[in-house]
Amino acid sequence: MRRKLLIITLSALFMLVLPCVACSLLPEQGFTYDPSKSYASFLVLDNETGRNSLAVMKQRSVGEGWEIGPIEYYKQGTKDFAPILKKLTSSQHVTVVWIISSIWDIPDIKKSMEGLEYIGSYRYVPISEEAGSIKIQQ
Repeated sequence: MRRKLLIITLSALFMLVLPCVACSLLPEQGFTYDPSKSYASFLVLDNETGRNSLAVMKQRSVGEGWEIGPIEYYKQGTKDFAPILKKLTSSQHVTVVWIISSIWDIPDIKKSMEGLEYIGSYRYVPISEEAGSIKIQQ
């Protein structure tokens, strides 16, 4: 009886401790910036064309001297981009935000920019799902 109780107690303890150990081994949430570098962050339409365009814009950003910063995806039909944009522009080290989106989302994105204290630049990459095209506007 004591042995059974000990096994049950140890099993319960193991089940409680193991998740805590696993959580402590996970990387931290958020993004750590090197103060000596400039970063590009990305707002990306969550579809295949958006993801493919992101790969191209990441290469271009590195070529232009930026480090890759935070990347946030959004679903088609999103209207309020303010929370996402606040997250992407929360650091003074982010000097450019690439907006890889449908042309139909740009008015809502621009409206959501109002009131943000971001002093960097935005670059738009309108994408068309039908054509799979990328056109860069600065």
